[in-house]
Amino acid sequence: MPLKLSIKSKFTKKLKKLKSNDQEKIKDAIKAFIKNTGDFDILRLQKDLWRLKVGKWRVFFTFVKDVITLLTVEKRTTTTYKKR
Repeated sequence: MPLKLSIKSKFTKKLKKLKSNDQEKIKDAIKAFIKNTGDFDILRLQKDLWRLKVGKWRVFFTFVKDVITLLTVEKRTTTTYKKR
């Protein structure tokens, strides 16, 4: 069963603010994850909250049945995970 993608407006806004090469890296990592190709670093943070590690960036998302909802993208800092 193929995965479906849902994107929140907050994710889109934050992604557009990044440098174009960072945007491409994040988009490529998401595509690889959805197609289940390549290597990716995923960690379950809470019951329904996950993160995808892309270099210094963290993509936070939920995963319910076959739908992935991209919530936000943030640069890894000392407070990135305290917000969750």
